[in-house]
Amino acid sequence: MIDTLGKNKKVILATKYIMFFMLIFIAGRACLNEAITPFVFGLFFALVWCNQNVIILSIIYVLAGYLSSFSTYILLENSLFCVIFAIIYFVHYKTKKPLKYIHLLIYACLCNIPKIFIEIYFLNSNIVLIFVEFVFGLMYTFACIKIFEGVCVRGVCSRFTSTEIICAMVIFCATFCGLMSFNFGEFYLVKLFGVLTFLTAAYVANVTTVMLISISSGLGTFLFLHNPTFLTMFAILGLTVSAFKTKNKYISCIAVLLVECLFGLYFNIGTEFSIVSILPTIIACLVYLLIPSKILDSFGNEFQSTLASLTQQSVINRNREMLYHRLVELGDVFAEMNKVYLSMINGGIMGEDERRLILNEIKIKHCKNCPSFGKCYRIGGGETANCLAVMVNLGIKKGKVNLLDVPTEFAGKCEKLNTLVSSINDLINQYKNYAGLMNNIDASKVLLAEQLEGVSEIMKDLSLEVNKGVIFESGKEKKIIDELTYNNIICSDALVFQDREHILSVTLSVRKDDKDKSGICKVVSRVCKQKMEVVDEVSSTRAGWQILTLKSAPKYGIVFGIASKTKTGSVKSGDCYSVIKIKDEKYLFALCDGMGSGEMAQRTSNTAIDLIENFYKAGFDKEIILSSVNKLISLGKNEVFSALDLCVVDTRVGEGDFIKMGAPESFIKHKDTTEQVKIGALPLGIIQNAESKSEQIYFTSGDKIILATDGIVDAFGTADKMQDHINNITSTNPQTIADDIISKAVATCGGIAKDDMSIIVAKIFER
Repeated sequence: MIDTLGKNKKVILATKYIMFFMLIFIAGRACLNEAITPFVFGLFFALVWCNQNVIILSIIYVLAGYLSSFSTYILLENSLFCVIFAIIYFVHYKTKKPLKYIHLLIYACLCNIPKIFIEIYFLNSNIVLIFVEFVFGLMYTFACIKIFEGVCVRGVCSRFTSTEIICAMVIFCATFCGLMSFNFGEFYLVKLFGVLTFLTAAYVANVTTVMLISISSGLGTFLFLHNPTFLTMFAILGLTVSAFKTKNKYISCIAVLLVECLFGLYFNIGTEFSIVSILPTIIACLVYLLIPSKILDSFGNEFQSTLASLTQQSVINRNREMLYHRLVELGDVFAEMNKVYLSMINGGIMGEDERRLILNEIKIKHCKNCPSFGKCYRIGGGETANCLAVMVNLGIKKGKVNLLDVPTEFAGKCEKLNTLVSSINDLINQYKNYAGLMNNIDASKVLLAEQLEGVSEIMKDLSLEVNKGVIFESGKEKKIIDELTYNNIICSDALVFQDREHILSVTLSVRKDDKDKSGICKVVSRVCKQKMEVVDEVSSTRAGWQILTLKSAPKYGIVFGIASKTKTGSVKSGDCYSVIKIKDEKYLFALCDGMGSGEMAQRTSNTAIDLIENFYKAGFDKEIILSSVNKLISLGKNEVFSALDLCVVDTRVGEGDFIKMGAPESFIKHKDTTEQVKIGALPLGIIQNAESKSEQIYFTSGDKIILATDGIVDAFGTADKMQDHINNITSTNPQTIADDIISKAVATCGGIAKDDMSIIVAKIFER
């Protein structure tokens, strides 16, 4: 098995270098103006650029050059060329420096010195022609490098850039110029390769590709012959195979043969018509027919996949429309579930119902077993019931009753007064516990209903976003690929679409070696005419490639600093903070101050922050988030609460949404002034129906947002004193500002932190 694999590798290697020999040999035969052969050394340099073996290429270069002309001078020129290049290349290799275009330019100049010397002093060649040959050779080198890079990295059937298409045409032109030198009487080898190339291209590619190949191939023959004979013929054959483009290969072959016969017999286009002259076309058709259709189909499918952007766009938008309807339906389902849970709320046992049940329980469980039951309820039933009602009302109001609460007229009648008072208190406690349980169950139902309502709203928001459709920018896609290629960044594919007004999304497939290049954002921003930034990157299923997603950059950026100080003598701080990116353009800054200090306060604030983070990430509305978190905390067994201070910043428009529940003042430091943000609301967990208060503020570049817990504000004495201190801070670094405020607060308290202290400072700046 190992021997077989080794033999296969050797066969592949040998085949590859035989093909290189043929290409170099043909390039050496390509001659312009019967004196200029500029293509051969360009092909050599391009193969070296693609990391082919320099020694083997040098041998091939020398051998192919000699066989193409059998000239001793050419043999000497090529030998010196390869020796000089080999020395330079191995010195470059030992220095471990990457090979760049500028290096190839320098090396080409050095390697061609012997050739120039021999041509001028021994062969008396024209200096101008030598210079033209050298310049054309450099241009051909660039063309070969671009095509070899594209084919080796992205594949033969990838979408080529405009530059690569031009380079491919140059290579076809040079190749067919070289093939034009191979003819045997009226048998032209160039016609054989031309017809075979056109037929294959028509099968696997589109009409534009076929015409570009046919015209560039014809131009190569024109440069060699100096007449348009084969240029005209190849253009006509390209049109023919395009017109009869079909999966039935016989039709294309018959059409080509008929057209050549027609024009050869009646219009005398091309060479003199004979059996020998048409033989290359016949051989090309036979070879084409012998190529298995499966192989041609595989190439065709691969090629067409790069041209299916319009179909893909249609499918994407249709799927988005289907997703829109599904999301709307799901939103309606959750909305109905919300109504069901709200209808299940019992409301507990309150008021008259509670009193009536307690009175009934006293009558059954206490009075009925009393020997005086009949006497009390038969003779003074109304008075007895009224006295018991008075005692129950007092018990509900005060929490319990005692002997002093018993009406005077009833105290002398009841024989078991102490037991009665005790029974009333027990029943009041039982019904209070029961009412509390029912209220908690109802609160849980309300909580679930709110979550269902929130999910319903999220579904509907998503459906509206999906229903906007996608506007594809195919023109920008091609331009981005071209521009990236100019900057030596290999991009195999690009997708540009607009998902919201003025917000573009660009997805690129680039080599992993290129993914961190700063030129990517610059190129995409220039093409899209707005600042773009990378928001996501994932590995491609194709090895060695990375998928980058860029979006329109927000107008503003944010940097922040955080500082905290645990209460002196306390092991753990009751404060908790969070800074997260909710969306591409929205940031959440949050401070939560648990009641007191220590482990319990820390656990409460951590719970609140974790809940808020997850709700915001899921896309819930702020009212639902805070209401739900408040209910969850208030339902806990421990009577704890937390002060919550939030600021959600939208960097796309420079807007801040301040939300407070029991939190102290926040501050916004402008260039020369500082303002307070003061919103009154109860802390989290005090009561189940506590409402949050919010205020929206727009920022300008350079503004600083300052959120602080009450431990800091109280240390300054008043919010006004803290505002004055902030206004006098000259630093623009948010971390420096946070550290300064903490230090001042601790110093004001005599170097002792009397409470947990935490602060977040965020700076808004224009990008």
